[in-house]
Amino acid sequence: MSDLVKGKNSSYARYEELLLRRDALKKDAFQYEQNYIREFGDLILEIFRKKVECIRKKKTIEYCQAAANHGRSVDQENLQEYLRQEMETFEHRLGEMAQENEDAKNCEQISEADLLAIKKTYHKLVKKIHPDINPLTNETPELLDLWHRIQIAYHCNDKKGMQEMEILTTAALEQLGTQGLEIEIPDIEEKIAELKAEITRIRETDPYLYKFLLEDPEAVEEKKSDLAEERKAYEEYAKQLDAVLDSLIENGVNITWRMN
Repeated sequence: MSDLVKGKNSSYARYEELLLRRDALKKDAFQYEQNYIREFGDLILEIFRKKVECIRKKKTIEYCQAAANHGRSVDQENLQEYLRQEMETFEHRLGEMAQENEDAKNCEQISEADLLAIKKTYHKLVKKIHPDINPLTNETPELLDLWHRIQIAYHCNDKKGMQEMEILTTAALEQLGTQGLEIEIPDIEEKIAELKAEITRIRETDPYLYKFLLEDPEAVEEKKSDLAEERKAYEEYAKQLDAVLDSLIENGVNITWRMN
């Protein structure tokens, strides 16, 4: 089956080129982020875990100090419920980071040849059913589902999946009888300007900028050293908070335990 017939817009080729460039940059940024997490994820996770520990201790101190100021003993069960509510967002983020770290480690590494094949197949499929190019994609549940599956396979570097999507997409388009469909993209110049702005933003921000750090062995080692120092600082801070809490207890803060 031939590709869809291009619209009358003289800027169509430029628009298609920018769509492909934008998607390629987004994919590269995703890969750089995965590599960044694989390189520094364990240290970053340890630092955040220490940070959460310090926040918990600081909130415990504040709770105990408030009780002491009002001449009350600290009910352990109430304290734990207070900490649970106060720390919920931090604990949730910690869990997310741990999962992201694990996912990055388990992400399959592929060869340059396979990566090139995946991108080549994706480019073919973009020209056929990208929602911004083919209006039928958003109007047809089957095509929209295929597009979502293509996106997943593309970002997961699933070469076999991309090959299957090419076959399924070709069959779906043939069944719909879209050969020879003329495409007209309204406000194409505005869309081109938006794509250019998005491409610039991607290239000038993380995670795309991780590329330059990861390509510099000295910068990688310096980053690891900085992270190790940050972890050490939180460890020292945790000890200081422990000393403050011990001092509060020694100076009259009573903690009561509920017995079953």
